[in-house]
Amino acid sequence: MLAIKAYYDGHVFVPLGQVKFKKNQQAMIVVEETPVTTKKSCRGIAEKYAKPELVAQEEEFIAETL
Repeated sequence: MLAIKAYYDGHVFVPLGQVKFKKNQQAMIVVEETPVTTKKSCRGIAEKYAKPELVAQEEEFIAETL
């Protein structure tokens, strides 16, 4: 079994990152009940390593891979 992160764009689920699936491959989607926020922050242990100045680069990378 493979786990991937994705978001729902109002029509389809869009993976975050590159994934390879075979045509007609079955999948099970489990949806988190918490909404995605647009707030650019980290919590927990990641907070002290986060670099807010890299948020724009990350968003560009995600847009290119979709």
